[in-house]
Amino acid sequence: MMYDRDVIVVGGGPAGLSAAVRARRVRTYNLHSSSVMVISNAPPGGLADWTKVRMTGDGWSHEKGEVIDKLMNDIEDYSIPVKEEKVLKVKDQGDTFTVVTDEGEYTSLAVIVAAGMKMTWNEREYFGGKLFGTLKGYRFMEDHFEKLCEEEEGKTIVFVGTEKLDKTLELFKEINQERMEVKKVIDHGKNIRGYEEKDDEIMVLTEDEEIHGDHVLIDFESYQLDAITSDIVECEKDETGFIKTDKRSRVNEGLFAAGDVTGPPFSIAKAVGEGTTAGLESYRYVYRKKFGEEAPVFAFYPIHQEGEPTYFEIPELEDHHRPKLLDDYEIEDGRIIFRDCELEKKEENIRLLQLCDGEHRLGEIRDKLGNVDAVIKELIHGKALTLEV
Repeated sequence: MMYDRDVIVVGGGPAGLSAAVRARRVRTYNLHSSSVMVISNAPPGGLADWTKVRMTGDGWSHEKGEVIDKLMNDIEDYSIPVKEEKVLKVKDQGDTFTVVTDEGEYTSLAVIVAAGMKMTWNEREYFGGKLFGTLKGYRFMEDHFEKLCEEEEGKTIVFVGTEKLDKTLELFKEINQERMEVKKVIDHGKNIRGYEEKDDEIMVLTEDEEIHGDHVLIDFESYQLDAITSDIVECEKDETGFIKTDKRSRVNEGLFAAGDVTGPPFSIAKAVGEGTTAGLESYRYVYRKKFGEEAPVFAFYPIHQEGEPTYFEIPELEDHHRPKLLDDYEIEDGRIIFRDCELEKKEENIRLLQLCDGEHRLGEIRDKLGNVDAVIKELIHGKALTLEV
């Protein structure tokens, strides 16, 4: 069974990045790492990268970009690839999943959907200027709208939101009294392509046209009332379209979801927590799928599971396993240096690394190079290699 990664994460916000890090790397002694990929339609960050975020309150808060910077440090440190492509569909193929994007298809044993409440593009570049959002409740927005209509009379505002946009639009029109021209763009999840400022205007770019205005307002409440990112996958959803999960972020066999795509409350703390859970649960699922036994993920889970202890031993290396390198390496002073382990620079080791591409079976590699088990185990122990099936 050939596939691209053990786990594919859809979404590059705090939920998706947290999930990817946990699915990729579990530090437990002797435990396999997994091969993981993140697919995000925009540079990683999501809504959490637009402004200051509060995990619980002012005492635990982070300036704009800080949380995402820390998560991206781990993503880069663990060599997790991030592809900027638009996900169109997640298909359950039985033994594997296929993630269809606007640029191709990728296969995996498990998928974590962390697509957020809305698809983000380049809003971060303009947020707080000509582009703003519904924040802090209706009383605040009433005051904000009144001030905007007074100061910007005769100008144009473009409202962006889902089919549930009408409530906010009605509030604005009541305050506006035709002082500003009003346009609206309904986000269906696939039609908006981003934003651009030009000649003192800001434009909403869609598949078919450019909508010009002096200001753009993103109605977050409409996205909270109408999930438009979850339609990429067929699964059980609630009445507003958000994905239903159990308390371990599981949706179906091999399918997990985390963050805003699972519905309210909408919070970065919840996103990171659910992402961590989804990452660990997807890791356990993949481990069972590959090795037919429970992963000894202590101390995240008890050692005794279903009455039997799990052991911290590398599973037996089988001919059908496909070794895949997870980390980049450098060659220096006669050593092959990975993040957490080193090998002696020998011709047979160089040849082995070239064959550890996830395509060659271990049986084929043994036929070419002889017994390579000791080196394979050393790389597994050093979290630099995994075995795919």
